[in-house]
Order: sequence, then structure tokens, then C-alpha cells
Amino acid sequence: MSVDTPQRQPVPELVLLFIGGFMYVAATVVKSDALFIASIFLCVFAGFAALISTRLSRQSRRTIALATVVGVVLTGVGAVYMVKDASEPVIFSLGLLLYPGGSLALSGFINLVSNRRRKPRSNPPLTDVTDRT
Repeated sequence: MSVDTPQRQPVPELVLLFIGGFMYVAATVVKSDALFIASIFLCVFAGFAALISTRLSRQSRRTIALATVVGVVLTGVGAVYMVKDASEPVIFSLGLLLYPGGSLALSGFINLVSNRRRKPRSNPPLTDVTDRT
């Protein structure tokens, strides 16, 4: 019987989701299109990142870094195709890769930062070297 490691709660992702919600409200009040678009992307990325972060946090640091790089690449490809297909009536475009890519990149980045804060790579803990003779 193995003991599972404690699961990381997706608190930073949920905080970003709430910030995106507040940005959405602010965008509707000040009627800012740029703030509105940014809030939608932040809400989508943070929402999906909250769903995958707990599972990704159980992986090795190398796997998390690889997932982050894959997410950044998918985000770039998705953004290019989303801009390219902006005026086309396409239902399924490679621009849809933007959403899982951004979520994976955000989740990976938060997990890497969170993992570093939980397990510092500093000196090993000091042992008791007192002479008890």
C-alpha cells in the first residue's frame, strides 16, 4: 500500500479566475474592448488550468517543464492561426489550440513556481551533531 503525496490545491489559478472576472466587470463598466478580451482569455486559461493543475502537480519537475514548453508552443500556433482565420467562417481551426495551450502553459508555470517554493534546493537540513557521551 502506497501513500499518496498531498495534492496541491489550485488556489493561484482560482485567484486568477476571480481577477479575470473582476476585469470583465471593469471592462463592461469602462467599455474597453482590450480589457474585455484580456479578461475572457484570462478566465478561460485560469479555469482550465485549475482543472489540470492538481494532476500536473504530481508529475516530476522535468515533465512539468516539458508540459509548459508544449503549452507555450501550442499557444503560439493557436494564436497565429486564430489571427489568420479571423475573417474566415471556420468552425474547427488550429486557432482552437490557443485555449488548451494557454491553460497548459499557465498551469505548468504555476506548478514550477509552486514546486520551487515548496522544495527549496538549498543546503540539506542540519543534523544533530551534539556529542552525547
